[in-house]
Amino acid sequence: MKEEKTPEQAEAQPNVATGVSSLLDIAKQRAQQRADDKKVVALKKAPPAKRPAVALADDEEELGTRARKPTDIVKTILTLPEMPKRKRQLPWTLISFGLAVALPTILTALYFAFIASPQYVVETQFAVRGSNQPSLSAFGLPALVGGGGQSGDSYIVADYIHSAQILPDIKEQTGVDIRTVYSRPTIDFLYRENSTRSLDEFRDYWRDMINVSFNTTTGNVTIRVFAFSPSDAKKIAESILSVSEHLVNTLSDKSRRQVIETANQQVARSEERLRNLRKQMTELQITEQAVDPAAVATMEASIISSLEQELVNLRTRYKALVDSVSSDAPSARVIERNISALEAQLIEQKKRITGDVEQQTDSKTTRAGVDTSNALPQMISRFSELGVEQEFAVKAYTASLAALETSMQEAQKQERYFAVYVPPREPEVALYPFSVLNTGIVLLASFGFWLIGYFVFRSVKDHAI
Repeated sequence: MKEEKTPEQAEAQPNVATGVSSLLDIAKQRAQQRADDKKVVALKKAPPAKRPAVALADDEEELGTRARKPTDIVKTILTLPEMPKRKRQLPWTLISFGLAVALPTILTALYFAFIASPQYVVETQFAVRGSNQPSLSAFGLPALVGGGGQSGDSYIVADYIHSAQILPDIKEQTGVDIRTVYSRPTIDFLYRENSTRSLDEFRDYWRDMINVSFNTTTGNVTIRVFAFSPSDAKKIAESILSVSEHLVNTLSDKSRRQVIETANQQVARSEERLRNLRKQMTELQITEQAVDPAAVATMEASIISSLEQELVNLRTRYKALVDSVSSDAPSARVIERNISALEAQLIEQKKRITGDVEQQTDSKTTRAGVDTSNALPQMISRFSELGVEQEFAVKAYTASLAALETSMQEAQKQERYFAVYVPPREPEVALYPFSVLNTGIVLLASFGFWLIGYFVFRSVKDHAI
C-alpha cells in the first residue's frame, strides 16, 4: 500500500526542490496555522451530531485531498484576517466638550448680548481738611505722618460709606431709598435686588456696587458708584457726599463741644471754690468785726505801746511825788491806783496778743460782746488760712479761664471741612459690562476645567484593572 503524505510534507517537498527562502516557509506556516484555527472554531460552533465512522473516514480523506491542493502563497500572505466588527460608540469627548465648554460660552454670550443691563459709573473725589497741623510740621515733615488727624477722619468716612448705617442715613437725610433704586424692573435678573431684603443682607450687594479708595499720601478719598441709569448713578453719588459731609460736621461739632465743655467744667469748679472761700471770709469778718486782721494786730500793739508809755509817766510822777511827800498822801495813792490799773490793763492786752488761755476774772469782752481774751491769735490764724486758700483759688480760677480761652482756640483749630474737589457728573455712556472680555473669560475657564477633567478621566481609565 502506498504511504500517504501529510499536507505539511506535501508542501515541504516542492519548497525544498525549488529552493524557496525561509521567509516564504514562515509565511506559509502562519497561513496554515490561521486556516487550522478557523477550522477548529468552525467545528466548535457546529452543532454536535453523530456521524458514521465511514463518513468520518471519507471526511478525513477529503481533508487530506484538500490539503494537498496547491495554494497561492503570496495571496495568503497579503490577505489580512477578517476582524470582528465593533459596535458604533457615541463620541463622548465631543459631547462633554459641548456641555462643558460650548454651552456655557454660548449662554454667556447670549446673556451679555440680549439680557445684561448696561452699567453706568460716576466718579467723585473729596478730602477732609482742617486748620490744625501735625506735630512734625515745625520741622517741615508733615507728609511722614500721613496727614495726622485728617487722615483718620478720611478713614472714618471711607468705613462709614462701606457700612450698612449709611443706607438709612441716606433715606432719612436725602429721601433716596437705595434698595428701591437697585430693584427696578428694568434691571436684569442677575443684578436686580429685592427691595424687601434686610439691611444686613443688602450690605454685601451695596459694597459690590460702590468702590472706595483712599490715598495714604494725600489723604484724598475716591468713590466710584455703579448704577443702571445715568441719573441713578449721579443721585446715589450726591447722596453719599451729602451724608458724609453731615458726618464730618457732626464729628467736628462733638469734638469742639467736648473740648469746650471740659474747660467750662474746670472753670465752674474753680469759680465755685473761690465763691465759697470768699463767703467764709465775709462771715469771719462779720463775726470778728474786723476787715483786716493785720490792722487789728497793729491797733492792739499800739494800745499796748500807749499803755506802757502812760505807765512809765505815772511811775515817774509817783516816784517824784514820793520823794517830796509821804506815800500815804492822797495824791500819791491816786497815782498808785492809776499805776495798778494800767499794769492790769497792760497785762490783759498782752494776753490778747500772745493768746494766753488763762481766763481772768476781770477780763473785758470783745467786739462781738463775748469773752474771748485769746481770740486775736485764732482770728489772725483763721484769716491767714482763708487768705492763702483764697489766693490759690484766685490763681486756679485765673488758670482755668486761660485754659478755657486756649481750649476755644484749639476747638477752632480742630474744625473739619468736607471739601469736594471732583463733583459727581452724569455719565454719557455705559462702561460696563465688558461683554467680549467676560465671554472670553468664561470660554477660557470652561476649556481649562474641561481639559483637566478629560485628562483625569483618561488617566483613571488607562490605569484601571
